[in-house]
Amino acid sequence: MIKLPSPLSAGDLIGVVAPAGYLKEHERYHQGCELLRQMGFQIYESDKKWPGYGYLADNDAARIEEFHRLWQNPQVKAIIALRGGFGCLRLLEHLDLELLRAQPKIFVGFSDITVLHNHIIDRTSTICLHGPGLATLTDSDQASLDRLYHCLTGDWHHRLQEKIEIVRAADPVTGTLLGGNLSSLITLLGTPWFPRLTGSILLLEDVNEPLYRLDRLLTQLWMSREVNEIHGIILGQFSDDTVEPVEKMRRNEFVWSRVAELTSSKPVPIWGNFPVGHCRKNLTVPLGAPATMNCDNGTLYFFES
Repeated sequence: MIKLPSPLSAGDLIGVVAPAGYLKEHERYHQGCELLRQMGFQIYESDKKWPGYGYLADNDAARIEEFHRLWQNPQVKAIIALRGGFGCLRLLEHLDLELLRAQPKIFVGFSDITVLHNHIIDRTSTICLHGPGLATLTDSDQASLDRLYHCLTGDWHHRLQEKIEIVRAADPVTGTLLGGNLSSLITLLGTPWFPRLTGSILLLEDVNEPLYRLDRLLTQLWMSREVNEIHGIILGQFSDDTVEPVEKMRRNEFVWSRVAELTSSKPVPIWGNFPVGHCRKNLTVPLGAPATMNCDNGTLYFFES
């Protein structure tokens, strides 16, 4: 049974955590906070700063302490990640799952946050929001900001009908939406924390990975046999908006072709060009929620149970 975190109301407090990378341009933090205020929310510890610890926002002990402190604070109604990068994998063995089960909260982020999202969903059955981190809000288009607001306020099950590429059509399929950033998900292979993907609709995106490495990552994932029983595949963006459109399409088509090849023995539906990833248009979706892929109209439906 899935757990639905309570939706936000106007004036609710949102806490910002940095479980992964360091933010060089601290002004992005303040800009992101201002955009959340414009949505009607308040920011807990709005003058917060992180000292940096190499490529991390802080050391492991400080980052997990911050995460737990905000999660157990009853005044904080939702938590948004500052950014991705790297570092979440180092926190998994220290995560207080009992706390997370007892006090379900909205938790938003993407990229390296995939590691935390899938572990939380797998062990607590609590829906997490795959969407813009605080530092990327200032780059997000209006559709992404609107979608984030609707998901924060409880309208996450609104259907998504976008201009996508039907790489492989099939009858409508239903499954739990899981996944996120491909390279982050791969880091969980061979650990006790790789999520159970049986019966899922697998969402994948990535950025700044050369084609040979995308090939390697996808091949490793399928050779692991962890994805043998998935029901469908949704492929987001595999580059950011700095890449020329022709090159962007070439990268996407490479991924679509390779995934179709890897799944040829079990032809599940595959969608490409879905608007999630490291681009201005990064629509928030509820990981852990039951969803239906309808290839007839290219619509992704979400429902509560």
